[in-house]
Amino acid sequence: MGRLDGRVAIVTGGGRGIGRAIARAYAHEGARVFIVGRDPVRTQATAESIAGLAGPVGWFAGDVGDEARVAEIVAAVLAKTDRIDILVNNAAVQREATLLDLTVDDFHAVVNTNLLGTFLYSRAVLPGMLAQGRGVIVNMSSVLGLVGDAMLPVYSATKHGILGLTKSTAITYASRGIRCVAICPGDVDTDLNQVYFESQPDPVAFRARIEREYPERRIAEPDEIARVAVFLASDDAAGMNGTHVLVDGGILSRLYDLYED
Repeated sequence: MGRLDGRVAIVTGGGRGIGRAIARAYAHEGARVFIVGRDPVRTQATAESIAGLAGPVGWFAGDVGDEARVAEIVAAVLAKTDRIDILVNNAAVQREATLLDLTVDDFHAVVNTNLLGTFLYSRAVLPGMLAQGRGVIVNMSSVLGLVGDAMLPVYSATKHGILGLTKSTAITYASRGIRCVAICPGDVDTDLNQVYFESQPDPVAFRARIEREYPERRIAEPDEIARVAVFLASDDAAGMNGTHVLVDGGILSRLYDLYED
């Protein structure tokens, strides 16, 4: 038996990277997973690659910042399953530039996906979760929800905001069976992180420099984040609410490295 047997999950940003790994891990644990992604080709391909491995998998194309589309997708999932037990708000974008070089369009693009999308999906699934008396919302924050980055100021602001939304959701609905928790990964080997590396003059050297900052001298794999997402969605984490789990390879445990070559 899987830890998520019989449960229905929506995973946003599930067409690649961490979202894809979470969708796969949830299916392996017996959940019926619905993947949401902006790119229909990539999202469908991801769903097809997971289908048949364990629990059933479906997919929808949609922008998480589109209120009407969010409502349509949640309604479609409920029409197929009559319930939503788990929501993973994973969809994210970033724009790499210092504050003075960012535009208002950059700001809205990042906020609308990362923070507004988390708000819209959470709001859309909560009525059904409250009616059934249980549900788990897993929000993807970041180490940049705890610290800042010169090249990702708006991204960092949204990840801080997600932690605030996580706490507020948890304290409001905990007495009615809802848990809301967040994951704060460090650097993960995903397409999104590769875009950040490639924004630098020498992407290979920059990645090597980033990896050196981690005590293990490497960045995380998506599956490592997915395993934490399984735990948080399962009954094993029943006592966890309104908090975040730091999955950063130890990078925030020190100020700087003076002693290693």
